[in-house]
Amino acid sequence: MEITGDMIEACYLYAKKVYHNQIDKTTATNQLYSQMGMHQGSARDYIGAFCSMMNGERYTRTINTSATKYYLQNIGEDYGSSQLEIALRAVSLHTEYYGKLGNGRLKSIEKLVEGYKYTS
Repeated sequence: MEITGDMIEACYLYAKKVYHNQIDKTTATNQLYSQMGMHQGSARDYIGAFCSMMNGERYTRTINTSATKYYLQNIGEDYGSSQLEIALRAVSLHTEYYGKLGNGRLKSIEKLVEGYKYTS
């Protein structure tokens, strides 16, 4: 199933709630499934990626380039440039991890991160 822009926006909103302990991850994934038709595994991955970005931690499940871009833009707007830097570090750690798996690289996401380095 393709992850749509509407799903990405909904995931971001639910992930913020999970991150701020306003809702638990299981409830959020169930809501994304019932409201958006998003597979619960994908919803969990997208929520987990946001939380890892906020904590500056490597995540192992890839979210698509559009979602990565949306998350980074909105983290910058919602939390400021210092939090954006933390999120960019997490995305870089993810692309390094993925590149070492032997499945190729996430070139579009690497390019996205590089673009932020040149604009900040």
